[in-house]
Amino acid sequence: MKFYFKTFGCKLNEADSQIIKSILAKDYKEELNPDNADFVVFNTCGVVDKTEKKIIRETKQFQKQGKKVFWTGCLPLITRNNVSNGSIGPNNVLDIKKAIKGNIHIFTEKKIDKSVLCNFKEDSVSAVVAISEGCSGNCSYCGSRIARKGLNSFPRENIIKRIEKINAKEILLTSQGLASYGIDRGKQELPELISDILKIEKDFKLRLGMMNPKFLVHIIDDLLELYEDKKMYKFLHLPLQSGDNNLLREMNRGYNINDFLDIVYKFRKISKDTILATDIIVGHPKESEKAFKNTIKIIKETKPDVLHVFRYSKRKGTEDAKLKELDVRIKKQRSKYLVTLFQKYNLEKNKSFLGKEFEVLVIKDNNLARTDSGRAVIVKNSKAGELKKVKIKDVKWNYLIGE
Repeated sequence: MKFYFKTFGCKLNEADSQIIKSILAKDYKEELNPDNADFVVFNTCGVVDKTEKKIIRETKQFQKQGKKVFWTGCLPLITRNNVSNGSIGPNNVLDIKKAIKGNIHIFTEKKIDKSVLCNFKEDSVSAVVAISEGCSGNCSYCGSRIARKGLNSFPRENIIKRIEKINAKEILLTSQGLASYGIDRGKQELPELISDILKIEKDFKLRLGMMNPKFLVHIIDDLLELYEDKKMYKFLHLPLQSGDNNLLREMNRGYNINDFLDIVYKFRKISKDTILATDIIVGHPKESEKAFKNTIKIIKETKPDVLHVFRYSKRKGTEDAKLKELDVRIKKQRSKYLVTLFQKYNLEKNKSFLGKEFEVLVIKDNNLARTDSGRAVIVKNSKAGELKKVKIKDVKWNYLIGE
């Protein structure tokens, strides 16, 4: 039998998808065209309501065609409307075949070491490597922590062994929050892990995934020393969520604006070209007009190179689920304002790269490449995995164009 597989959501889900597909491949064959598949597997995301509705809609469309659809990932543990034919939670990846064969839903709380389950294609240029499962935070709005439970840091030696076997030119470390790695064992161990990875005698670039300021503030100085290594992309994903201290407290984020700014300013001193990515939630039930203006102020001050804007979405089982939501028009207005602001200043920022030359690592044939900082450059006539010198001839608000 043949299956069609689709991944929704974050890099952590992408890492899980690699595992799930490798397990399915023992009994089934992956089909890239859903019309030719016997059944469908969605690795789902439950972060926002919009994605949930999309997953449910696509599930019903395939079911109308006579295909069974199975869910993995976070959504089965968050939604009140599980319309799948069978599903598993993030901690039950080893039970995927059982769920499919029995048309059943399997949700058990058990800790597994996914670092030994990862399976990468030999020709992969880019590899996503998860270093932990779950979260040590307590954000009032987040459904993902309900689905993935408490922090489970994978053994450092197993992560190293896995990366040593990878031939990829780009390694993307991921988790729900890299900076908390090791806390469940009594100590933040991310700097030690990164140091060990950088010692691996292979030619690759390393990019770190999202790090919560609450935990990063305690290890930022140690990490910055490691960022000086030539293998490191000068890339930092530091989610702000709100530029208002009162709202950050209401969200249980565990840090304040000064913590965020301190990390940003330290990070930007390591290189002339760094990339700061951040996330913002607009329209939280307790986000006042003043709070939103404070967010605008911080965005204008720091000018992140990547800005992910999410409209607040009520998630079942969270503290904030009981709160009255803001009018959808307010959410849309605030979202549109930030996105427009970002696109405008980022286009001007990208214009400063016109005429400059870079050595880039090509990630996708005739398409995506990255500079040493991790900045996206579109390069035609290029082959994935090669290093290529290019000159920036044009720019868009979200990427550079090189020749």
